[in-house]
Amino acid sequence: MSRIGMKRGRNDTFSLEEIEIELEKVNPALNENNIILITVFNPIYTINVDTIYKVCRSSIEVVRIVIFERGQVVHALVEFKDNESAIEAKKSLHGCNIYSDSCTLKVEFARQEQLNVKSNGEKSWDFTKDDASKIQDGRRPSRKVLLEEGPPLAEFQFNQKHRQFEETMYKEERRNGVFEDMNRRRTQERFQNKSPVLIVYNLDPEKFNCQRLFNLLCLYGNIDRINFMKNKEGCAMVEFEDPEAAEEAAKNLDDTTIFGKSLTFDESKKAYVEEIRNPYELPDGEKSFENFIGDNNNRFNSPKQAAKNRRNPPSRTLHFYNVPSMDDDTFMDIFTNLHAPFPAGVTWFESKSAKVFTGLAEFDTREEACEALVMVNNTEIDSGDSDEERPYIMKLAFNKNQQRN
Repeated sequence: MSRIGMKRGRNDTFSLEEIEIELEKVNPALNENNIILITVFNPIYTINVDTIYKVCRSSIEVVRIVIFERGQVVHALVEFKDNESAIEAKKSLHGCNIYSDSCTLKVEFARQEQLNVKSNGEKSWDFTKDDASKIQDGRRPSRKVLLEEGPPLAEFQFNQKHRQFEETMYKEERRNGVFEDMNRRRTQERFQNKSPVLIVYNLDPEKFNCQRLFNLLCLYGNIDRINFMKNKEGCAMVEFEDPEAAEEAAKNLDDTTIFGKSLTFDESKKAYVEEIRNPYELPDGEKSFENFIGDNNNRFNSPKQAAKNRRNPPSRTLHFYNVPSMDDDTFMDIFTNLHAPFPAGVTWFESKSAKVFTGLAEFDTREEACEALVMVNNTEIDSGDSDEERPYIMKLAFNKNQQRN
C-alpha cells in the first residue's frame, strides 16, 4: 500500500498541485492483481460502499469492497472477479473525480490476495452473499466525472473539512469556477425551491457596510456571505445558512426604517452569493464583500445555542447580554463612543455571575433602537480586569415584550 507523502492533520486538504504529485506516486513494482486500492483525496462528501460500487460497476463484476479512513483521505479496497477487470478499472478510474469538484481518485494494485468481509454495511460489502442485491446498479459516467448526480442529501458533510476545502480551492487561481460549481450544487440540492439568499434594498450607502448589515441580520440565522452590489447603490445580497433564516429575516425586517430609509427584502433567484476576490471599497472604506462562514458572532451554530435566540421584530427596547459589570454612564459611553443613538434608560437584571450581566436598553423610538443595534451589536468591551484574557463581546437583540412601537 502506498503511503501519503505529506504529514497532515485530520482536517487538512490537498491543493490541486499536491494531488497531481500524489497521482504520480503509483508504485510500478506492485504486481497486477484482482484487487485495487483506491485513495480518495479531499473526500468532502460521504464515501460509502454504494458510492464506490457506482464508481466501479459497469460491465465489470465487483466481488467485495472494504472502505477505511486514514488521516485526511479515504481508502477503498475493491476486489474484482479477475485480474483483467481490475486492470480495466485501474486504467479507467485513476486521476478521475467522483464528483465534478472533488473526491479525486488515485488507483493502484493492492497487495492483498482476497478481501475478508465480516458483515455487509456502510464500509464493507461482500456481493457473493445473499443480501448483495440491496446495492443498486451503478452506471458508467462519461469522461472525467464519475458520478454526474450530486451526493445523497442525507450524506452531505457540510462541516469544517468542507469549509477548509473551499478556502484551499479558492487559492488555486487556475480553477476559478471550481468553488462556484460546488457551492451551487450544494445549495440547490439542500434547499431546492427555496433560496437562502436575500436582496436587501434601500440601505444607506454612507452608513451601512457588511459588518453592520451582519449585526442586524445575525439575529435571525447564521450568515454565510454579504456582498454590496456595485451597480446598484444601497443594495446588498445576503446568503444565509438556510432559507428558513432568510425568510425569518425578511418577515421581521421588511419595511423597517433605519438611518431614515425604509428597507425592503426580496428573495433572490440565486442559490448562493458568489465569492468576490477583489471587492471594491464602500464609502466608509470597508470592503464591499465579506465571508462570515465560521464567524464566532453567528448565533445559531448548535441547537442549544439556537434555542437561546428569539427571532423578534424590531422594538424600541433592546435586550443586551454578555456585558461586564459597569454603571449606567459607562454603558451609555459604549454607544456614544461609536456615534450611535444612546438609550433613554437602562435596566439591569440580577445575575448569577459576578462577571457577566444582562438587561434592557430602552430608546425613544424604534428607529433609534435599530440604528443602535446595527452600530453596536457584537462590539468588544474591555472589562478593565487584567485577569481577563479576552474582551467581552456585547450582544444585542430586540426585546420580545415591546414590538413595533
